[in-house]
Amino acid sequence: MKNLLIILMLSLTIPLASAATKALSEDEVKVMLEARFPGASIDHVSPSEVDSLYSFMLQGDLYYVSKDGQYLIDGKMLDISTEQIRNVSQERISMLDQMKSPMRKREMAKLKEEDMVIFKAPNEEYVISVFTDIDCGYCQKMHRERDDYLSRGITIRYLAFPRAGLKSKSADKLQGIWCAKDQQTAMTEAKLERKYRDGGCATPFAEHMSLVRKFGIRGTPGIVLENGDLIGGYLPAEIMRQRLDQLKKERKVEQKVEQKKADPESPSNPAVVMLKQALLKLGL
Repeated sequence: MKNLLIILMLSLTIPLASAATKALSEDEVKVMLEARFPGASIDHVSPSEVDSLYSFMLQGDLYYVSKDGQYLIDGKMLDISTEQIRNVSQERISMLDQMKSPMRKREMAKLKEEDMVIFKAPNEEYVISVFTDIDCGYCQKMHRERDDYLSRGITIRYLAFPRAGLKSKSADKLQGIWCAKDQQTAMTEAKLERKYRDGGCATPFAEHMSLVRKFGIRGTPGIVLENGDLIGGYLPAEIMRQRLDQLKKERKVEQKVEQKKADPESPSNPAVVMLKQALLKLGL
């Protein structure tokens, strides 16, 4: 066994087949799961850290299934082979989430800023898009600290995520904000003073909620960065700025690497590498 792993059964183990069968391929497992859970979204079926298990995403959550298709496992997988215990499940979720960043960036670029409630930084350096609810404690905390974000050059663009649904009281409170002439004041009054306004105008909430599902946002505030990365929760302004600065530095490094690869005279250019290998084979 490569690593000693423990699977914590937090919820349940579900038998999916009446008898053990031969090991199924990833495609066969996907077909079997789609038949077992009709209408559900099944994605990213792939081998897990345990040889006898596949991991997969079901409706945005990570599960494991035995390779014979007989058992489904709902739980965390921890690697305890080293002194520092690793949450293997969380690492896999983060990796899969990172793969969605380009898609989120494309989808966010399609939105109109007039459909958002924006608090613009005087010296804007970064923009974050925040899917928010009114009754969420951390949404209120983040808004209370909005000046800390703005003073650090971080513009806040709010989108609606009424967690109780589009027909809920939370949605009605958000509608009062989006329909207000002074949206910024209405947002502050609703979140910090519990003063709510009536609203009867058309809103972009259905589109926002569609993105919530597509982006895999599970709670509020759901924060989408300019590169499409998702931060699933509140961060203090200072930490947010550090995170954004770090991403900016990493992007600059990536751009330099890309430029070197594109340089026809660069040693790292694939064509140069192939030429050198060919010359070596010829003894030149």
